[in-house]
Amino acid sequence: MTHQEEGSVTRHFAISPDVNIRHVADWFILNTKVQRMTGKAFHATAYSDFAELHKAYDEGRADLVYANAADTAMLVRDKGYLPVAAASGVSKEAVVVAAADGPLRALSDLPGALRVASTSAPDVERICRILLEPANLGPDDLTIEVKPNPVLVARAVLWHEAQVGFLPQDAYDHLSAMVRNQLRVLVASKIYVVRNAILASPAIAADVDAIWAGLESMNDDPDSAELLAGLGAPYGWERLTPDDAAFMIDLMEALAQD
Repeated sequence: MTHQEEGSVTRHFAISPDVNIRHVADWFILNTKVQRMTGKAFHATAYSDFAELHKAYDEGRADLVYANAADTAMLVRDKGYLPVAAASGVSKEAVVVAAADGPLRALSDLPGALRVASTSAPDVERICRILLEPANLGPDDLTIEVKPNPVLVARAVLWHEAQVGFLPQDAYDHLSAMVRNQLRVLVASKIYVVRNAILASPAIAADVDAIWAGLESMNDDPDSAELLAGLGAPYGWERLTPDDAAFMIDLMEALAQD
């Protein structure tokens, strides 16, 4: 392939459903910046369904990806993705919620068998399963119905299709005030080490340094402060190392065993 032919290839920037839908436009702005960083064409796709995102992984339509911790572990371990960056000082937490007008007010109120609504994000599901262990609820006690995104998880709880919902903390925080007022948080995690990450496929390995340099330059740019906040990185980006990725793999495997 000639340099000109290589430059004409459109790469794909896959954005996880974990992203706050209210700020999805900021990710398209970042995509434009990535094009300037690399001098290559990137097409951004914001996924609202984890199944579609995982299909994009399998079909090679995720050259650059903003991934949750479970997908980070899988992509690095199984597909050879390279760690690029993570939001500095920001961790991924989860909450278990119930309907505010229902009978469940604390973990001690949970029945021995539970109907759960959850997204297909494995990191959130694994964390929430652990949060329910003090109520003596194991895997066999939970009937989990997967919803495409956090908004539909909240709706399932409000419509009493599920007794509880598993949600990322940030997704819960960004629900409308009206919806949050109709939900009750039964328990929330404080793990501090689960993180989303920007990863690069082996196909764009040569662009990793340029992408990181561009992301790092945003950290000290006052004009980028609002954009960084919208991207969920209010304190800027930090370089994600292979050791960081290895730790995330070990952490996700440990949570899966629990």
